[in-house]
Amino acid sequence: MSDGLLFIAAMLLVVTAFAHSLLGERRLIGPLLANRGGILANDLARTILRFAWHLTSVTWVVLALILVRLVRDPATARLWAAAGTAVAFISVGLFDAVASRGRHVGWPLLSGIGLAALLSLLR
Repeated sequence: MSDGLLFIAAMLLVVTAFAHSLLGERRLIGPLLANRGGILANDLARTILRFAWHLTSVTWVVLALILVRLVRDPATARLWAAAGTAVAFISVGLFDAVASRGRHVGWPLLSGIGLAALLSLLR
């Protein structure tokens, strides 16, 4: 396994995540949501679409963190994977709950993923 290539992959993940969120919001999600016809007339659908788009980027950043830990300290990579998953998914789950006012079915599942990862650290 090449540590240098894993580090490059991690950096590319971070760059891609930021480009995905920033450019995607400006060039795809924003214009798409400007059209309020069909399913996009529903505020919850609009919130979920934007949320799901950016959740992809958050997940890529967590994966980058895990890859960097594999390079820097393989012995703690499992800990970092669980901690990164816990922080990311508890955060996005709670954000989803607030943004959707509890109407999106995904927020308890996302929060549950984070909580399970967090609890795994306590065992």
